[in-house]
Amino acid sequence: MLHPGHISGPGWPVITPAGNLDPAVWTRLATGRPLALPDNGLGVLNHVHADDVAQAFERAMSRPAAIGASFHVVAEQAMTLRGLAAGVAGWFGREPVLEFTDWTEFERRAGSEHAGATRDHTMRSISASIDRAREVLGYAPRYSTLDALHEALAWLVANGQADVGGQEF
Repeated sequence: MLHPGHISGPGWPVITPAGNLDPAVWTRLATGRPLALPDNGLGVLNHVHADDVAQAFERAMSRPAAIGASFHVVAEQAMTLRGLAAGVAGWFGREPVLEFTDWTEFERRAGSEHAGATRDHTMRSISASIDRAREVLGYAPRYSTLDALHEALAWLVANGQADVGGQEF
């Protein structure tokens, strides 16, 4: 059994550095506008590129030792919301402008749907080890968390689903 993290890549609705699917998060980070984050931005997300999930499935089907076993399939490192925000803002040559809020204020700014998604994702703060998948399956993710997000955002921008203020990245 494979347990993927937050699947990302071209064509996937990707969990943003705010822990939800709000496309305005990309705009704020790209253009230097303030981004509210709850819990000091310390919630943890563990993304995985869809190609890396496919790799794990392929390897699991060809390894008898995988039968009946369970494996985490994620990027090598989980990241905090603030770390993700810094990485994304860096693609646009800037530091993120982060405003750390309590949950009530975060919900007011993000809206209840996006705040609920953030809460669902960050209250667990998933950080999974790929050691077993690496050892038994030979799993070796090709994409870091930020690489997976970059490719996903490029697709979203190219397909009119995210706005980065016309900036190249």
